[in-house]
Amino acid sequence: LNTALLVSEYDIAPSYAELLPGDALVPPVPGRAEYVHYIADVLAASAPSSSFPTGSSVKGCDIGTGASLIYPLLATSLYGWSMIGSEVNPSSTQAARTIATANKRHDRIDVRHQPATHAVFTGIWEPKDEMFDFTMCNPPFYASRAACDAERARKVRGLARGGANKRRVRGSSVGKPEENFRNAKRTAADEFEGTASELWCDGGEVEFVKRMINESKQYRANCLWFTSLVSRNDNLETIERHLTKGGYGAKPAQIHKIRMGAGTKSASIIMWTFMDETERRQWGSKRGWGVR
Repeated sequence: LNTALLVSEYDIAPSYAELLPGDALVPPVPGRAEYVHYIADVLAASAPSSSFPTGSSVKGCDIGTGASLIYPLLATSLYGWSMIGSEVNPSSTQAARTIATANKRHDRIDVRHQPATHAVFTGIWEPKDEMFDFTMCNPPFYASRAACDAERARKVRGLARGGANKRRVRGSSVGKPEENFRNAKRTAADEFEGTASELWCDGGEVEFVKRMINESKQYRANCLWFTSLVSRNDNLETIERHLTKGGYGAKPAQIHKIRMGAGTKSASIIMWTFMDETERRQWGSKRGWGVR
């Protein structure tokens, strides 16, 4: 279904599913597209005409792009932006490059291998005077493989119980426990599909985004907006506290928090910039946004 959406709505080559490695995260398209649209909204606020900046002069960086290359593909399809995609996994890096070439996006998508597993921008943001209009990231959530496996097991148990309860409510006979368990395992496997670097890292989501915040201060004059997805409210509060502490010679001039999705599938985007409103407007003017 996701591949069908990419082909029909975003002009992605039908070979996409075949080129995606079997162990790679399969990206649900609507939520990913929503993130890209929210970035367009915040960029438009800095454009002289308040219109969405489009074209290859707008440059973004997707941290941890994965083999799917989903955010750069959507950004180029929806707005024609230029994108850098960084990735620590060498095989995922190569798969992403293959997908970019197969979709004739290699002139607008540059996939860069991140050699340092604990670095975010350093090693990718080269040369240091390179300019980005935004960065984006869907960080690995779990702090370890053990934590990921434990959550998968918990999910399987919950889904198996839920399957049995639904049969009881409908008044039909309850399926065999082993059948419920097999169905639950298939569902959980879909939700937890992905390579190690896509699913977990030291410290999980919170520590990853904290490192991103710390490194962003080194590049504060070279990027308009830094952004990241955050999966849980308590994590968002912890990350925001770290962001507002300042330190490392800088404190954000503005922070945005945007809620996405609904129910158990909801998440938030946190955005921060080190430029005040006047500087953001100047940035948009210098980049030619809104000029016809």
